[in-house]
Amino acid sequence: MLNIFRTNQLLVGTLLIFYAVFLRLPVFLFPSDWAPGSMGILSNWVYGAIGFQGWLPNLVALLLIFAQGLMINAIVFQFRMSNEINLFPGLFYILIGSLIPEFYHLTPLLMANTFYIMAIWGLFGTYKVPSCANRIFNIGLLMAISSLFYFSYILFILQAIVGLNILRAFQIRERLMVIVGAIIPYFYLGFYYFWHDELNYFLELQFSNNTGFLDFTLQTGLDLYIGLGLFIILFLVAILSYGEYTSKKQIQVQKKMNILFWGLLITGLSLLVQADIQLEHLLILNVPLGIFIAENFTLMSRRTAETIHWVIVFGILFMQYSPLA
Repeated sequence: MLNIFRTNQLLVGTLLIFYAVFLRLPVFLFPSDWAPGSMGILSNWVYGAIGFQGWLPNLVALLLIFAQGLMINAIVFQFRMSNEINLFPGLFYILIGSLIPEFYHLTPLLMANTFYIMAIWGLFGTYKVPSCANRIFNIGLLMAISSLFYFSYILFILQAIVGLNILRAFQIRERLMVIVGAIIPYFYLGFYYFWHDELNYFLELQFSNNTGFLDFTLQTGLDLYIGLGLFIILFLVAILSYGEYTSKKQIQVQKKMNILFWGLLITGLSLLVQADIQLEHLLILNVPLGIFIAENFTLMSRRTAETIHWVIVFGILFMQYSPLA
C-alpha cells in the first residue's frame, strides 16, 4: 500500500480518504457512548450544533483528519522537508490519529489541530520574507483559535515565538504581533459574552473548567496501556531520530524540523495546565509525530517499511474488532 503514496503528485493524496475510511469504519458500524472531556468555547458551539455522538460528528471527524492530512502533505511539499517527496506525512498523520478508538470521534483536539496546522504553515512561510506582519499576526490568531477548542493549545504561542527566533532576526515588534493576534479572539469573545451578560459563563467554560495541574481522568485498562505504550514508542523514535531528520538537509529545513521538535517538547507542558486529561489528549502530539514518523518510513527500505506499516494497521484492526469476538 505504501508504494501507492510514494509519489510527488498531490492529487494522489485524495486517495487518503479511502485510507481514513478503512481505519475509522468501526466508529460508524459500532457506535459507542463517547463524550468529550475538557472542551473550549468553540468546541461547545460545534457540539451544540451537531452533537458529539452519531454519524454526523463522526463523519465530520473523518473529513477533518483527511483534510488535515492533505495540509500536512502540502506543508512538507512546499518547504521541501524531506529528501524524498512523497505522501507519507499525511498518511502517517491519519494513521497515528487513528491508533486507538478514542481518536475516532470529533474530539476538541481534532478540531484544534486544524488551526494549529494552519498556524505552523504560516510560521514556516515567514522564513526570509522581509515584511510579513499580517502573516505573523495570523500565527498568533490561529494558535489562539485552536486553544478555544482545547485550552492547552494556548501553550503553542511559545512555539510560535521560539519559531520566529529560529527563522528570523529578533524584532520585539514581531513578537508583540503574535501576542496581539492571540489576544484578539479572546477579547472579541469576551466582549460578545459581556454584551449578552454571560461573561461569567465564558470565563468558567473556557478557563475554570479547563485549567488543572496533572489532572488526569483515565480509565485503567488495556486500551490505556496500549495507547500510552504506542505513543511513548513513537515519541522515543522521534527524539532518537533527530540526527536523521536533519542530516544532509538545507539549513531552512533543519530550522523547521527544530520548530517541530519544540512543539513536541511543549506538549509536555500541557499536562501542567490542562484539566480532565483523557486518553485523546495524546492527539496533541499528532502533527509533529506524523511528519517525523513519515520521515522514518521514508528512510527505511521499501520492504521493511511496508511490513512494519501492515503490522501497525493489523494491530489497529485487532483493537477495533477484538471486543466483538
